[in-house]
Amino acid sequence: MLLEITEREMAPDITVVELIGKLALGRESQRVETLVDDLVKRGSRRVIFDMTGVDYMDSAGIGMLALATGKLKESGGSLAIVAPEGKVLQLLNLTQLTAIVKVCPTVEAAAAAL
Repeated sequence: MLLEITEREMAPDITVVELIGKLALGRESQRVETLVDDLVKRGSRRVIFDMTGVDYMDSAGIGMLALATGKLKESGGSLAIVAPEGKVLQLLNLTQLTAIVKVCPTVEAAAAAL
């Protein structure tokens, strides 16, 4: 399954981007990068990536998350990632991405962290 991306407003100033499928090298990761650029242009400053439905992520996916974090911080915003358990959370911990981005078990916890 390729990556499915759904965007919604949780509050007037929080955008939730739900990712389902594989976050890996290729067009799909580029779509997420383009979406982050669009969010920054539209003035979205607090973004949550809900990765509960991501079942696979490679180094390109990790790189894209780091890039998204940097772009949002550069524009005065912040990113939180929802990864409650499993391989994605293990990979975020292993690569120490958790040191630069908030990782939470639920969307509600991520909203509170922002």
